[in-house]
Amino acid sequence: MTLLNKSVYLFTKPSLVFFDLKERSDWWFPFTVIIIVTIIGTFSTVDLQVRAQRDFINTSEMIPESKKVEMLDAMDNQSALNKRVAPAIGSVLSVVISYSVITAALMLFGNFVYGGQASFKHIFALVSWGGLIGLPELIVKLPMMLMNRTLHAATSPAIFLSSSESKTLLYNLLDVFDVFTIWKIIVYSIGFAIIYNFSMKKSYTAVIALYVVYAGISISLGQLFKGVML
Repeated sequence: MTLLNKSVYLFTKPSLVFFDLKERSDWWFPFTVIIIVTIIGTFSTVDLQVRAQRDFINTSEMIPESKKVEMLDAMDNQSALNKRVAPAIGSVLSVVISYSVITAALMLFGNFVYGGQASFKHIFALVSWGGLIGLPELIVKLPMMLMNRTLHAATSPAIFLSSSESKTLLYNLLDVFDVFTIWKIIVYSIGFAIIYNFSMKKSYTAVIALYVVYAGISISLGQLFKGVML
């Protein structure tokens, strides 16, 4: 199967892609696309990121007023390297780390909990191809971000709440049901079942369980540190 065929089938018949990956666990193409998409998204939202940082500094009760002036001046005097290149590099590193962690988590379930057998390369390929769902996600969410001038673009029930509520517990709970996240869960589950030769029930159980754990940790940390700019 050619790369073009797999790129199309990933969105229409993902099972065909994962059956092919069992024979050839190529991951470089989708991963490269994901990196490019990540860089485009980061460059496109630099001004929104700076605005969010400025808003945090201005409204924070944890930062002394004298310190706020220094921090805002430092932001205004940032070089192009610090303002644009550094965030892009950080985003790329975040993708590498997160995809490696997702791969390790799936292998933990597949190889140890369920007693299956698959290599890191096979599962990383699964995660990378499934990650291409991020392309239509960017196409949908980026215009929403730019139009609303906010880093928060909900494609979940959280869309009925305002962006000012983005740090609330209710917003984060509703955002768990993001349509693109659900799409990824379905695709990952199909690939997990095919590569490991598991039933779809076992596959969905593993993938959903891992997502619930991730969402729980993410929401808990978000609520714990919602007043801190990380």
